[in-house]
Amino acid sequence: MRAALDHCCEQPPHEQWVPLFKIQVFFSCVSFSIIVPSLANYLRRMGAEEWVLGVAVAVYSLGEMVGSAVFGKLMTKRLREAPATGPRRCLLETMVFGVVGSILYVVADDVGQSPNLRNWAPWVVVCVEIKILRHVVVVGRFLGGIWTGGKMVVEQTYVGVAAREDRVTPLTSEIGVYAVLGFVAGPSVGALFAPLNLDYGRWRVDEFTAPGYFVGLLCVAMMVACYLTFNPSDGYAKPFQGHKLERRLSHSLASPSIGASPRTNVVRRTTQRRPDAVGLAVCLGAFFAHFYSFAIQETITTPFVTARYGWSQRRVDTLFAGVSVLSLVTSVLVAELSNRWSDYDLLVLSLVLGFAGSLVLLDPPLWPAQLGEARFLAGFALITVAFPFGRNVALATFSKVLGPCDQGEWMGLMFVVGALPRCLGPSWSLYALQLACVLFPHPAPCPKGGRTCLEFGISALIFGATLVTVGRTRRRLRPYDADDEGGERVGLV
Repeated sequence: MRAALDHCCEQPPHEQWVPLFKIQVFFSCVSFSIIVPSLANYLRRMGAEEWVLGVAVAVYSLGEMVGSAVFGKLMTKRLREAPATGPRRCLLETMVFGVVGSILYVVADDVGQSPNLRNWAPWVVVCVEIKILRHVVVVGRFLGGIWTGGKMVVEQTYVGVAAREDRVTPLTSEIGVYAVLGFVAGPSVGALFAPLNLDYGRWRVDEFTAPGYFVGLLCVAMMVACYLTFNPSDGYAKPFQGHKLERRLSHSLASPSIGASPRTNVVRRTTQRRPDAVGLAVCLGAFFAHFYSFAIQETITTPFVTARYGWSQRRVDTLFAGVSVLSLVTSVLVAELSNRWSDYDLLVLSLVLGFAGSLVLLDPPLWPAQLGEARFLAGFALITVAFPFGRNVALATFSKVLGPCDQGEWMGLMFVVGALPRCLGPSWSLYALQLACVLFPHPAPCPKGGRTCLEFGISALIFGATLVTVGRTRRRLRPYDADDEGGERVGLV
């Protein structure tokens, strides 16, 4: 692992922006996970009902969907108009949402102390840009989701248009390592704020509000670092084929001469040929499959193992700590294997692991025996390993299939697809555990915690269908080639 991490730190020419991206991804993931452990108690202090917590979790993913779509389109526009400065401007704009969202997250505590405004305080935490009567218009969690979704799209789009083709998959995996590190470190950083209890009149800095202040300061620091150190024009390792350049070249070639150069013909084909729609759709399907199983797993684990196996909170925390370490090791492994294996092989491996994990997590009547602890942990581990493989490789493959064509808008669509299961997961997955007891009443009685056969049966079906589709469309998943005019497709390289 050490050798792989050392490899991650070696930056070829034109990749001086990579350390900045890694640091920003790390701290943005810290800012998400640092709040999650204390969110439930923070809402209770404001007098929120229990169901508001589910809304608070889901609305963050909804914000990611909105941020991904909006900033994906905006990134495409900025790359067309100003490829030398547009990516930095987009990154700075996403961070504004993080700063404002953090401020509102803290202000909610002050609102909660007012008898007249107490009922609105939880919504200051969970709802953003949703008008509640004539009062609360903007609130923090949704804005935080917009920041996270927008930032991921901007960074991944820049990786796709700036890095060499052979570096896209390794860079995606390397940056993913720091995302996992951020999720792992977040709760530990949050624990450092537990002893705080400072009171400045109506303003309090304690274990609930300190994470909000911390995230706000992080966003400001990242804005300063981005403005001072990120120069997009220095990061293009390959000639940028932006649409502004293409339009200018296309216009000059409206009446081509007989002596047109080979480069001229390549440019003309680049402006005419679109990326393979089938290849893009397959990548989106693989991305959805992995996020669907991941959303189910992260939602049901705590209530399921508590009800079915009688686990204590400490044991649950230990499980998630182990999952974080396993995800980190897997992300490092993906970065290393991407230099040796083809993207196609890695994508197939991720789908096989996800399919196997979903099957292992089935219970009667779709599996002959009840789901014991050992089998649950085995399936849990398989899906945990499959997710970093699938996410990173699907992103990189998607970027390569796209080529120079509207990376921002398409990357926005991809992250919307990834956020959709996480948005619906908190409600659907818990409901499906009990719905399975109604649809499959035998063997009776329904075990504690419900049956897993319905949702992991659906997950296995999605993985299986995606795996078959990937196998049948291998030739459609090759990197974009401006010289290809519709001839026979080849596999990924």
